[in-house]
Amino acid sequence: MADISNRARQTELRAELERARILHHDILGQREIRLYPLDERAAGDELSRFGRELWQMPNMDGYFDRGHLANLRLFQHQAEHGFATLPSGGILEILSIPSMPDGVMGFHILTVYDPKDAADQGKVIGYTIWSLERGHAGFGHAEAVRMAFDIFPPYREHRYRKVAFTNHDIYNISRRILYRYRPHQFLVDACSQISETHTGRVLKRAIYYLKRGYYPPDQKPLADSCLDRLTRHQPVSPRTLRRLLRVSQTPFWIYPVARYTR
Repeated sequence: MADISNRARQTELRAELERARILHHDILGQREIRLYPLDERAAGDELSRFGRELWQMPNMDGYFDRGHLANLRLFQHQAEHGFATLPSGGILEILSIPSMPDGVMGFHILTVYDPKDAADQGKVIGYTIWSLERGHAGFGHAEAVRMAFDIFPPYREHRYRKVAFTNHDIYNISRRILYRYRPHQFLVDACSQISETHTGRVLKRAIYYLKRGYYPPDQKPLADSCLDRLTRHQPVSPRTLRRLLRVSQTPFWIYPVARYTR
């Protein structure tokens, strides 16, 4: 029993060290991305472009709530944008617009450009939906940030050949920007983003979020074991992943960033 308990503690320690590494490598260790006010007319044009691209994508009707676009129009005068350089050298523009009063919910609309092509008008590749749980956090901060993320099908899995990027490159940029609220934790909806996702295979999505440091808080030891194996480049069996998804009853997976900033 002592050996089992010791192995469990070692697994937990390695998983916690990996989550700390993720924070310091993917967020704290990267250059800050500043957002600047965008002219309302330009923001409106970008929203129109986003809408056109969105409805050309398969299966978006019934998946993407059209009310989001109407709400974004109400707050386009509060739009901000900024730019980040992708690992491949491509440029990502992030257009941030609230969709609720007091900026408690909003979108990042994501567009990539090829800087080597002066005629390139950019491709809208997807979006991040974010919302804030302010709780008792100080001004300009939030206790938690919820994120939902979607790269459009033609641009997933390196399919856009002109500008190379991974889903992780893009997701990480959104998460880095949202860290400006200094949340105690990031949250991802266990149902819509993982177990009942419309944008990818369930087990693959579970691995994706495990690798980003998230876990269901009622199944942390099992999630720690999965992350430990993934960190050591060992496979996690489909059976284990299905068990993780089946036994967890929590609505959100968490990434407790505050734990790793101490």
